[in-house]
Amino acid sequence: MNEPLRILVADDEPIIRRKVVMMLAGRFAVDQAGTAESAAAASESGYDAILMDIVFPDGNGIDICRRIKARDPHSTVVISSSLESVDAWNQAFKAGADGYLEKRELLGLDPRKLGLMITNLVERNLLRRQAEELNRRQAELLSVLSHDVRSPFQALLGTIELLRKSSIPADAAENVETLYQCARDQLAFINSLLELLRLESGFVGLRPIMLSVNLPVNQAVQGFRILAEAKNISLELDLQPDVIEIEGDIGRISQVVGNLLTNAIKFTPPGGKVVVRTRSVDLEGRPAAQIIVEDTGVGIAPSEKEKIFQRFHRGRDCGTRGERGTGLGLSISREIAQLHGGALDVESRSSGGSTFVAWFPQRLKVSESVAGGPSSDHPPACDDAPLKGSSPKDQLTDHRMAC
Repeated sequence: MNEPLRILVADDEPIIRRKVVMMLAGRFAVDQAGTAESAAAASESGYDAILMDIVFPDGNGIDICRRIKARDPHSTVVISSSLESVDAWNQAFKAGADGYLEKRELLGLDPRKLGLMITNLVERNLLRRQAEELNRRQAELLSVLSHDVRSPFQALLGTIELLRKSSIPADAAENVETLYQCARDQLAFINSLLELLRLESGFVGLRPIMLSVNLPVNQAVQGFRILAEAKNISLELDLQPDVIEIEGDIGRISQVVGNLLTNAIKFTPPGGKVVVRTRSVDLEGRPAAQIIVEDTGVGIAPSEKEKIFQRFHRGRDCGTRGERGTGLGLSISREIAQLHGGALDVESRSSGGSTFVAWFPQRLKVSESVAGGPSSDHPPACDDAPLKGSSPKDQLTDHRMAC
């Protein structure tokens, strides 16, 4: 059976204390303090919630509240005072109080409502504490993956690369090549997993500027022309010249286009075509820019349309030439689009092939416009560029954000 919450009622008027204790008795374990000194001392005992008066003969409840919150930001303090001025409210909340009740309001409350209010505030602060702890642990996990897992694979790849360039027997060279591809695939998975965890945890912010989406689209497409030509795939651009400018992160939007091109080339057979378009649209009452990637590939079954955006899900094990990915690229792309306040969806065509549509609103909401970006411990997506000396096929299979 759960123990009742421990409540401290701190007020210099005995009649007020007794009335509040009567209201809370039976549901909570309630203690009393009649001076600022005793309230401050008692507050260090770890009460679940404190109802604090402002004016004491020997001190000020606002100052005590400030000290309590400095010691433990997730403690629950409700200020209760006869002061009914806006200044008193303002001072209380600036000190970190979770609530403010004028005494006439407090004494007139239904005891059940008062109990529910206290319980809800305590539970809210407990959830905040747990969320911060979860974020801390996730940050530790990201750090371990970045340094203790990814770094050894990077060193391993460098060593294997030296072996590939050295004079070794043909049968050994074949084994080295297999080892190299396996290590590359594993590093691609680690990098993609790190990227998704950063995006989902909020450790990655946007660096928004006003831009035309034609710029990141062009940047991404130029890097994939060789890959498309190596597979005899036509890569075409259909960019609206006056496409609406948006507030977005050019690197992240380019990353989305790169992920979509990776999939389009991977699942389009030789002789096929991939077209990238940009359009101005009005969606959900917000001016926006669309980026459309259309291919003539193997297509997506209707039952797979939402599954393909789930992490680690692969609609098919490999591309038309055996290309493999991590199963995270589309999850990452959708997270980036949503971070901008937009969306990423896929349309199936009866004639075969797939059409992915990403849209980005013209303006970010205040809550979406997060300054900053990856810290030095969390390298950005440019860490995931294809390795030097790799063939076009290697580059396609190595692309870190492949689906």
